[in-house]
Amino acid sequence: MLLRRAELVVFGVVLAGCVGIFFHDALRPGRVLSPADVLFVQSSFREPGASAYEPENRLLMDPVLQFQPWLAFNRAELRAGRLPLWNPYAGCGAPHVANGQSAVFDPFNLIIVLGAWPDALAWTAAARLWFAGLGAFLLARSWAFGPWGRWFAGLCFPFCGFLVVWLLYPVTPAAVWLPWLLLATDRAIREPGPRAAGLLAFAVAGVLVAGHVQTSAHVLLAGGLLAAWRLARASDRRRPAVAWGAGIALGVGIAAVQVVPLGEYLTKSPVWVERRREHPPWWKPTRPRVLEAACTALPYVYGSQRRGHPNLARGLGLNNLNESAGGFAGLATLIWLAPLAAVGARRRPETAFLLAVLAIGAMGAFRIPPVDNFLRALPVVGVMDNRRLTLWVAFALTFLGGLGIDQAARGVLVSRRWTWAWIAAGLTLGATAAAVPFAEPLMRQRAASHYRVADAAEPLEPAEIARRVELQVGAVRDFTPPYLALGATAFLALAATAEAARRRPQVRRALPGLLLAATLADLFAFGIGLNPAIDRAVQEFEPPAIARLREGLEPGRRAIGVGGELPPNVLMRFGLADARNYDSVELARSLDWFEPLYEPTDEARSSRRTVSWPTVGVALPRLREAAVGAVVAATPPPAPGLFSRIERAGDAWIAWLDGPGRVTLEGPGRATLSPRSTPAAIRVEVDAEGPGRVVVRETWDGGWAARVDGRHVTIDKHHDIFMSMSVDSHDRVVELAYQPNSLRFAAIAAAASAAAAGLALTGGAAARIHGMAERGLGRTRARRLRSG
Repeated sequence: MLLRRAELVVFGVVLAGCVGIFFHDALRPGRVLSPADVLFVQSSFREPGASAYEPENRLLMDPVLQFQPWLAFNRAELRAGRLPLWNPYAGCGAPHVANGQSAVFDPFNLIIVLGAWPDALAWTAAARLWFAGLGAFLLARSWAFGPWGRWFAGLCFPFCGFLVVWLLYPVTPAAVWLPWLLLATDRAIREPGPRAAGLLAFAVAGVLVAGHVQTSAHVLLAGGLLAAWRLARASDRRRPAVAWGAGIALGVGIAAVQVVPLGEYLTKSPVWVERRREHPPWWKPTRPRVLEAACTALPYVYGSQRRGHPNLARGLGLNNLNESAGGFAGLATLIWLAPLAAVGARRRPETAFLLAVLAIGAMGAFRIPPVDNFLRALPVVGVMDNRRLTLWVAFALTFLGGLGIDQAARGVLVSRRWTWAWIAAGLTLGATAAAVPFAEPLMRQRAASHYRVADAAEPLEPAEIARRVELQVGAVRDFTPPYLALGATAFLALAATAEAARRRPQVRRALPGLLLAATLADLFAFGIGLNPAIDRAVQEFEPPAIARLREGLEPGRRAIGVGGELPPNVLMRFGLADARNYDSVELARSLDWFEPLYEPTDEARSSRRTVSWPTVGVALPRLREAAVGAVVAATPPPAPGLFSRIERAGDAWIAWLDGPGRVTLEGPGRATLSPRSTPAAIRVEVDAEGPGRVVVRETWDGGWAARVDGRHVTIDKHHDIFMSMSVDSHDRVVELAYQPNSLRFAAIAAAASAAAAGLALTGGAAARIHGMAERGLGRTRARRLRSG
């Protein structure tokens, strides 16, 4: 037992060192783990005449627009002693806890709440990867992996493709719980009892409150598959099944405080209808994503959207790096260790389970029938993005790699047929690298054609098309041949190492260490810098356009951007409000109101659709009614007479609008928004000279309740989107509070479930203490009888 604990401590220290190396740049003073430099591609963030800016990773827009502003909002509200129930900065107001991805209850986000902003972003990410590695190590040890195998699993899983590409999204926060959920599932089935059920409950809750429903579902499906696998092999199924079911139920109950509000929010949004429309019927075949599977071996084979990389995937009609390279677990893992495990450790029950997870995950992620059809036929799962099943691929490959490295430690080698296949692959990659420069004319032609039709709403000038073509072709010329040559070298080096291990015993003995080091080097080469670290000055930069909006907008007034300027939620980063939202779940009421603002399209209904000057002109009355006071664009409006004034700020243009504020009084008198208002508690001070109506231009929702001078009043709908209340004459105080009943009931259920899970965890210890007390008392009484 002492040796096991000592090994765990040593492993934890080594893993922390690896995590520190991985985040060496982001953890330095003055640096921030953030892709916020992607904002500098907008005119709003540039000075006139400044050259075009290329960000570190153009793909990472969602963390900048959604998750960072939400985390900062969570932090501010929780530090003020308030639960962030309502977000007044997006979509004329929207539920915040209920959007799911805000992850208010994720325990790892306590580091952000308690730590320094934005430094805590890097420490939170590092803590998550360390936690994932520790869970992988413990799971591998519980499955009786050898020393090399459990260290391989624990050190490699945190840096696998899936956890790294989705690190700054709520996806990785849910995925890091996968080994812990499987560990708790195993314990509930092997050692059924209250303690095992309690441990499983907290693991399930951790998955569900992490902030991503789809990844949580994939993690829970993996747990269900393991439970079914174990129960099918068990002689006594009743007690294990009860313990496992109780743990799952309690875990869902603990997470009810997030799950229930999200479920209610979904009923008010068109997202499910849109998702069903986007997914074909389950019986209809879809085109398999076979080409993207190559990224499981060479993740940058189609480039990426990182600075200096070509974006070949877009030109070939493939998905981006995040969707295609999630299954990457190292080249040696894929072509050497996993096949070695499949052959050499095939009698182990865990091997069969891992191979099943690998097959289902790969076929689901890359749309290969019949698994793809089966998943689309399932309720809920059928409308999810199953491309993210690359999590299963990365997990299964990593743990198969652990079994394979144990086989290598026992002296088992791959067959020569495998090494000849590696040599052939290496030679093919080398020949392809040599042929890339000869394809330059074709690449120029295709790139020019792509940019000419890329954005019909904002057509590019010929000079800009030429610049982008040269940038992409140059990136292909500079990046792709060296990368393919490096891949060829890796294949040939592994083949040479395998042959050397056959000939030299000392190489065979060193093989596990060599393969572990090669895999870690491969993973680090892929992942370091993918999620960039930037200077704090870049993270906190406030451009002239934002500064001017801060000066010119009255409190409560909103702004919007045209085209690519100020996408939804950018303003929230600076404490300003946008009439649009940027979320996968949006209120249908708000989308209906702003429908004229967006260009007609076949895209799903969301605030991410294109806004142009013509659509702004059509939607102008609704924008004024929504307290929009400014419109920002890269070009001045073609009809300046529609606006009160036009001015330039930096390299952007601001068109100002007159109109009502966030709070008005329809009737004699005036209404003023009190500075004592908070996001979920609006206070209006009314000086009414007669009967009237107070209009609050915040999205109506059933969770709002109103009082006038302490008396409950009915909230009416103003234009079927905003809120209004009747008031009499004289001074009045109108108070609105967002307190949805569903959250109250969910909080009660969560507290009761957490208490039950906590009692289950401590119940065994309490029983032992009680038993010891009883036995001790009996012995005391016996001694007293004998002495008497």
